[in-house]
Amino acid sequence: MTRRRAIVVAVLALVTLALHVVLVRAMAHGHVAHVLLGSGNATPPLGAAVLAVSLVLVRFGAVVVAPGALLAAAASLLAHVLVGPPRGSSGPRAGSQRDGAGDGAGDGAPDGAGSGTSSGTGTKPGGSGSASSAVAVAVGRGLSIDGRATQ
Repeated sequence: MTRRRAIVVAVLALVTLALHVVLVRAMAHGHVAHVLLGSGNATPPLGAAVLAVSLVLVRFGAVVVAPGALLAAAASLLAHVLVGPPRGSSGPRAGSQRDGAGDGAGDGAPDGAGSGTSSGTGTKPGGSGSASSAVAVAVGRGLSIDGRATQ
């Protein structure tokens, strides 16, 4: 989470907590519970019903979502202070791809050691892929660039 996003999340969580306090005071002042109970089997007044439903929703956000959001924002800001900004965070899309990830160059392992093929032979696509090369990999010998077993 970037520093700006952490601050926005923290501000939204604090606004949710403040809105919760305001709604509780408004409900207490307007005696909304008494109005809702007093309506009996009839339809309650729209204003009281809307206030009650909004309090339920905001209370859920204030009790369940806001504490976690505040902790996540605090952890992100603390990490930013202690470690610094994420690498490559100079542009708006800089954090979307790690260095070397997704460039089709394999998984960074030497040839034959988990090169990401589904055949299990350990050769790159277009390689020799013979059973002897699979045995060479299984015995602990690697493969050279042209697919021959090395010692």
